[in-house]
Amino acid sequence: MKIAVIGAGAMGSLFGGLLADVCEVCLYSTNTKYVENVEKHGLIMTQGSKKKIVKARATNNPEEIGEHDVALIYVKYTGTRKAIQDALVSCIKESTIVLSLQNGIGNVDIIREYVPEDQIVYGFSTLTSDTKSPGHIEMTTLKKVGTHMWPLNNIVTPKLQELADLMNKVGLNTEITEDIDEQIWHKLMVNTSQNTLCAVLKLNVSDLMNTPGSYEMAKQIIYEVADVAKAKGINTNREKALKHVMKVSSSVPGHVPSMVLDILNKKKTEIGCLNEAVVAEGQRLGIPTPMVENAARMIRAIEENYNSLIEHH
Repeated sequence: MKIAVIGAGAMGSLFGGLLADVCEVCLYSTNTKYVENVEKHGLIMTQGSKKKIVKARATNNPEEIGEHDVALIYVKYTGTRKAIQDALVSCIKESTIVLSLQNGIGNVDIIREYVPEDQIVYGFSTLTSDTKSPGHIEMTTLKKVGTHMWPLNNIVTPKLQELADLMNKVGLNTEITEDIDEQIWHKLMVNTSQNTLCAVLKLNVSDLMNTPGSYEMAKQIIYEVADVAKAKGINTNREKALKHVMKVSSSVPGHVPSMVLDILNKKKTEIGCLNEAVVAEGQRLGIPTPMVENAARMIRAIEENYNSLIEHH
């Protein structure tokens, strides 16, 4: 099976690097330095003292990707439209599975503007990975957590099952699961609380959840997201939501969410498909989400003042 990773950042590289053991993989990135390093030295994957160097093809030219069986979309929400447009140049054909494991909600709505629904598969992963340098990632998941996906047209094909089997073969702990929307909303509880607050406070996940003040803020966000999810018909409640987030947190000690790096590097964040998307759903359903909204406002305020932030010296 031929798999193209469209957006070979920390997570795209994690999936692409592992799948390269059993598939032909192409890593597509607009980061020229990443492509140069992977082509010259291979993709470096570390986990503590363990080190693995993966030989895989990398390119920043959409025309060089070529036709693939699977296009794994792993860019941030703000880059989804361009990623699909780039993938359509040579990668996505009528038989290609387009798999989005991106954070938040709203990515699939963009993808379906360009790709037929019967080719789209969506889901998420609770594995984590941090970028150490272009072409070098650190795998930060210590406990067994999973990857979940489901076809948009609700039809599980032999090709999709083959993909899941390959993902499981390399340790991506993958399930094709019909309750994917419930799973996505539980992942959303993690991202809306931890990504935003870690970015504002410049903390890693462990420090955020182990500090009483920040823990209380995170808990309130989790509760509000659970309230919205429950109003949507998702099988959850506040207690279940908090328990899930704490379980995920314990499996990724010291993890630094990507939104922290976005803020530090003065880049656009994914707040639009996380907290802001939850606020919009809450308004539609009549569920108040003041803490979720305040966290979003803080991130937007930081983004809007990148050029005037006070730097510490």
